[in-house]
Amino acid sequence: MAIKKLTTKEIDNAKVADGKTETILRDGDGLEFRVTASGRYWQMRYQFAGRRRVLSINEDERERDGEAKPDEHRLSTARRWRGWCRLQLAKGIDPAQARQDLAAADQQLILDQQHQQKLAELERETKAAEAALHAARMTFSELFNRWERVQLSNRKDQGSETRRSFQKDVFPLLGNLYADEINRQHIARVLHDIVERGAKRMANHTLSDLRQCFGYAIGAGLLENDPTSHLKKTSFGGNSIERDRVLSESELRYLLQTALPNCKLSFKYQAAIRVLLGTAARIGELLRAQRSHIDLTTRTWFIPADNAKNGISHLIYLSDFAMSGFNEIFSLLEHPEWLFMDRRGESHVCVKTLTKQISDRQTNTAMSGRSQNTQALVLSGGKWTPHDLRRTAATLMGELGVAPHVIEKCLNHKEKDKVIRTYQLQRLEAEQREAFILLGERLALLANTEADNVILLNRHTA
Repeated sequence: MAIKKLTTKEIDNAKVADGKTETILRDGDGLEFRVTASGRYWQMRYQFAGRRRVLSINEDERERDGEAKPDEHRLSTARRWRGWCRLQLAKGIDPAQARQDLAAADQQLILDQQHQQKLAELERETKAAEAALHAARMTFSELFNRWERVQLSNRKDQGSETRRSFQKDVFPLLGNLYADEINRQHIARVLHDIVERGAKRMANHTLSDLRQCFGYAIGAGLLENDPTSHLKKTSFGGNSIERDRVLSESELRYLLQTALPNCKLSFKYQAAIRVLLGTAARIGELLRAQRSHIDLTTRTWFIPADNAKNGISHLIYLSDFAMSGFNEIFSLLEHPEWLFMDRRGESHVCVKTLTKQISDRQTNTAMSGRSQNTQALVLSGGKWTPHDLRRTAATLMGELGVAPHVIEKCLNHKEKDKVIRTYQLQRLEAEQREAFILLGERLALLANTEADNVILLNRHTA
């Protein structure tokens, strides 16, 4: 937030409070008015050659103005002196050295008309430099627009969700502030306001986006400091504990045999849950899927890079279990392109649709206009989400003997080691195919209502 400019009255009334040694009033851009027991004076704080420096007001100007002259004149003189200092800095000159150079010159020239003209010219240059400096500074809204054009627009939604949330929560407080004046207190206020209305996850997302925005500015040489540094998500309602929910085989059997058929979820979304278990795919990848992505002849599902969370295309082999889910989805299709069509028939449904429907069936209170089957999908191990099905599928693969590096391929995880990612490009398609078959066979066995003698895998659960 910009520092409030001083007034003559504030300077005139400034005094040292009881128990204090001094009072400091700031007029912005490094100019300070200090009041101590021994006197009242101006000083300029600035940084030169990587070092912070403090320069007292020019003695010649203080003597020339005199204590008897009005405070307004002293204030304007101090501001003119500040402008002169900033002009020197803009030229790459240390104001302290420049003042010494001026002091070494003939002091009588100060009273000459020629020198007065130089002072007038210097004042004009100072005003022009200050005008150029302010013109070059960006407000936060202007910085956001640059970030949006260069980086944010590369997101799958072209940054529309981030812009929407910033318009609601960030721009009202920070939009008109100069980006280089924003500090941690400003950022914290934005985040606390979001938390106080109960949107803790949104506060975390906003902090991440703000950090990326200021990171871009620093990398592009637009700013020197990041006001989001040292701010932690845990301070704004964030959860530092990673989710580790994995459905046990007894839960899977109950889910597939009893809960799903009786939860009054549409047949298409019941099939979607089975597909997620059989493919270890992400919910968004499935809800964005198109007819052309699934080949029932070769038994494969191609996930294009635009649909994948990490931007890497992926090919999944479909076991009999996964095929049965897709066959049911195909039998219920209402659109020539989208597997899960939105209400307008123009695109896919919102990727949060199934997550909400599953959550609605694991709650104690029904919401207006939502499912009234509030306990239909409750499992003994606690609340679960579509992403937990992905984790469950991967864990089940491991328990069936699939090697960890093959599971990583099945999950389409990006290799963290840059050397391996660069030089080892094998897809392990045969190994992935075998892993998906093993997973599908186990899920089919758990879903079989006639297989009562299935020996469940012994899994440790927290």
